[in-house]
Amino acid sequence: MTSQVKDTELSLYEDLGCFGCSPTNPVGLHLRFWLRDNTVYTRYRIPERYHGAPGIAHGGIVAAILDELSCVAALAIRKCYVVTGEISVRYLKPCPVDAELDILAHITNREHPRYLVIEAEAHQGDVILARSTGRFFPQMRAESAP
Repeated sequence: MTSQVKDTELSLYEDLGCFGCSPTNPVGLHLRFWLRDNTVYTRYRIPERYHGAPGIAHGGIVAAILDELSCVAALAIRKCYVVTGEISVRYLKPCPVDAELDILAHITNREHPRYLVIEAEAHQGDVILARSTGRFFPQMRAESAP
């Protein structure tokens, strides 16, 4: 994502130990996010410890990253916390570990009264490796699960 537009690094909420974004979760992904226009993105190297087959990121980790970016897109763009109602991931090519990936998400449909449709993609250069679409349900505030 190269441009002369200045991107904004997001600091969205207090550190609650989130697997995706908490800098203090010892086994977490430690994702950081930036906002450009209506797209949230990150540049990330999936650590080798999260491989499935040797050299290839575990599909569940790829899904978790796409899900995390989608939730952050809702918070950054719509200013609302969400929970994932459903997410569908299409793996187009293997996602390598220890290689720089660009992952981005944006809201594609805000028309439904109960949920947002958010799409995310993982790229290596110009190649799309994985793509997700999900329904994300706004919450009044961040809550712990019952």
